[in-house]
Amino acid sequence: MSFASVYFSRFRVQEPIITEVPSSELGIIVTIPCHNEPDILETLQSLAHCIPPPCKTEVIVVVNNSEKAPNEIVYINNVTYNNIVQYINHFNTEFIRLHCVYVPNMSYKHAGVGFARKIAMDEATHRFAYTNNHKGIIASLDADCTVHQSYLLSIYQTFTSYDCGIAPIYFEHPLSGNLSYYQYFAIAQYELYLRWYVYMLRSIGFPFAHHTVGSSFAVRADAYCRQGGMNKRQAGEDFYFLQKMYEAEQVSSITNTTVYPSARVSHRVPFGTGYAMQTLMNSADNIYYVYNPYSFYPLNDFFTRINELYKCNSERCIQFYKSLHYTIQLYVSLEVFEAKILECNTHSRSKDFFVKRFFLWFNGFMIFKYLNFVHTKGFFEKISIQHAASQTLELDSNVFELLKMYRKIDRNG
Repeated sequence: MSFASVYFSRFRVQEPIITEVPSSELGIIVTIPCHNEPDILETLQSLAHCIPPPCKTEVIVVVNNSEKAPNEIVYINNVTYNNIVQYINHFNTEFIRLHCVYVPNMSYKHAGVGFARKIAMDEATHRFAYTNNHKGIIASLDADCTVHQSYLLSIYQTFTSYDCGIAPIYFEHPLSGNLSYYQYFAIAQYELYLRWYVYMLRSIGFPFAHHTVGSSFAVRADAYCRQGGMNKRQAGEDFYFLQKMYEAEQVSSITNTTVYPSARVSHRVPFGTGYAMQTLMNSADNIYYVYNPYSFYPLNDFFTRINELYKCNSERCIQFYKSLHYTIQLYVSLEVFEAKILECNTHSRSKDFFVKRFFLWFNGFMIFKYLNFVHTKGFFEKISIQHAASQTLELDSNVFELLKMYRKIDRNG
């Protein structure tokens, strides 16, 4: 029985597409959803130039569009698919092989990057299931990214050196090139926000504080199956999938290589990098506003005292609740708080298990919603990412210099 049998019976969206038998030495599969991406050959070329790892590698590209896609998108996808097929013979070597599938009529209800990423990652899972390689590594990349030549080797070394199920990969957006200064200023602000936000989560003691970027992670095949695989969300699929993986699996960050995502504007999804770029470029002042750093302080006070709630009774639970910052009391009712804490205690055999179960409730999404709540209600006022990042590190610098500092923090773990 394959390690993926249960997963396929419950979560598979279609039968395997690729018919070529995988090598018994296959160890890494890079998966790439591709929709309206005429420049994907640059991504593939960067993979072809990678230092070969001590295993066979495959790349799976899923060109896709919905059944209601406009004619111009269908035309671009057809051209892209044909270009990739023609490129396969130039790409394939002894250590790496390229596969491309075209899914031209996705259900309009589900069509999007989540469904396409799931098809690609499920296809990779089929390949590893064929050789019963539960430790096979599935890397997630986007069609507008390039990678450092150490990309494949670093992924291999991390998963063979550490018993991890999921690994976010260090990334850097380009800050110079053929785009306008305002576009690079916009992407620098957005990346600074991503890094600052994770830094703040770590500073308040949130245990699952890692980046949730869909183009920059790798997962072991058995872990992918254990957690039910990629979801079919049309946007934000990476956030929900990675939050789930971080909560359930061992994590090891890959910081000795780099993924280079695009700095482009996108109209395709209602949030994420492309949307942030679009919003910034259309704003009057080109300033990215973020949560006030002071809004994290009530959470910090809350989280540092969690141990006090272990084995507490209802009376102690109520006393603790009343000592919390008033914004948290407004965000979570006493009834919900008491019920959740007592539930965590009922199902925890130790303090460590209690703390983990608590953060499975008050998870990354709960924190995100709390921060939106306190700013929407006017308890805190958003400020520019430059001021927020400067205030946090207690220095005064420009966006680009601040980004260098936060990159260094992330690079050094």
